[in-house]
Amino acid sequence: MNSSHLNRRLFLAAVSSGSFGLMLNASPTATRFPFYAMDTGLRGPDVASLEKKIALLAKLGFAGIGWTWNASEAEPLLKLLDKYQLQLWAVYLAPFMEDAPDKALLAHISSLKGRPTRIELALRSKKYKPSDPEGDKAALQFAMPYVEQAKDSGPVISFYPHRSFWLEKVEDGLRLASQANLPNLGTHFNLVHWRWQNGTDEKKILESGKKHIFCITINGMKDAAIVSLEQGNYDVASFLGSVQKSGWTGPIGLQSYSVPGNSEDHLGRSMKKWQEVTRNW
Repeated sequence: MNSSHLNRRLFLAAVSSGSFGLMLNASPTATRFPFYAMDTGLRGPDVASLEKKIALLAKLGFAGIGWTWNASEAEPLLKLLDKYQLQLWAVYLAPFMEDAPDKALLAHISSLKGRPTRIELALRSKKYKPSDPEGDKAALQFAMPYVEQAKDSGPVISFYPHRSFWLEKVEDGLRLASQANLPNLGTHFNLVHWRWQNGTDEKKILESGKKHIFCITINGMKDAAIVSLEQGNYDVASFLGSVQKSGWTGPIGLQSYSVPGNSEDHLGRSMKKWQEVTRNW
């Protein structure tokens, strides 16, 4: 499913659930590219509570959060997001595909009806080496309970490439999504993990894979380290230009894993850079 079809599906789901007003408010910085922050950037001493994290995102103008699955926070998080008129763009987890799916998450999926949420599966394996296509069948079998649970609720399922995991490369996620060819099963383009795998031709992969790419996450890079968007020696603006020219129009997340200091400081600097780059989009 391409991004325009996905966006229309989310639009209809939002209208039917009464959350359309929230979706209108969830994209303050870019109409076509809702810009949210992954919770990896909400680790500073200034955001000690869940509410402080969400309040900061609202203050800085982010469209919402990409959140690491924690069953004890699931319901409080949704209430806070509604309070601050933000969206839950992603729920991330890194399971072993030889294990059973998370029963608590499967039960929680119905609570996400009408929200533009992706369940992000960063698949690991106890049996297969990174990127080994012999694990494809097991990976798809593992994902199917989530796909089935989400098909009538609104969320979609997305493979999340992660360095050293079995699902290591964006090409792995694209291969799986192409095999399944299901409207609510896609993959993720994670800039830092792609660069760590020596990815160099983003134009080619964005164009060839945009049908199955449900989300893109970005970050600044200083050599191999993650930094805020305005720092480092990687041309993030050029990458975003390639995204825009590819015709892809989905959500874009900010990865800030291990960036030091107060969250308000580095997230604020990244937001300023995002606004500069996208001002004329």
